[in-house]
Amino acid sequence: MKYNILITEDEREIAELIKLYLENENYRVFCAEDGKEALEFLEQESIDMAILDIMMPGMDGYELTKRIRKRSNMPILILSAKTQSCDKIRGLNLGADDYMTKPFDPLEVVARVNSALRRFYRLNGETEK
Repeated sequence: MKYNILITEDEREIAELIKLYLENENYRVFCAEDGKEALEFLEQESIDMAILDIMMPGMDGYELTKRIRKRSNMPILILSAKTQSCDKIRGLNLGADDYMTKPFDPLEVVARVNSALRRFYRLNGETEK
């Protein structure tokens, strides 16, 4: 069994592109369009990693990161159009493990997901799925 990845991105085309690349690596992928929907997935599914946009309607990615951290230590990758250092630092300080800016290379996203999951589950003494 492979890992479950949650993509929270309000731009459907971006979410579908990332989903396609991750599914090609045999990940099971869930897509949420906002923070509220993401929290619902987190309660209903066994999610192993989250990829979050920052600028979303309603609950933004920063708030979602804080809420995920209250319940889980899963790897979090922020994928955002916000490119300033202060935005990256804020995301990382709130609990994200990695931060990429848009535009992005989907193959790099996959590589960072692979790396984060490998590191997280090995460091926690769990065998990979």
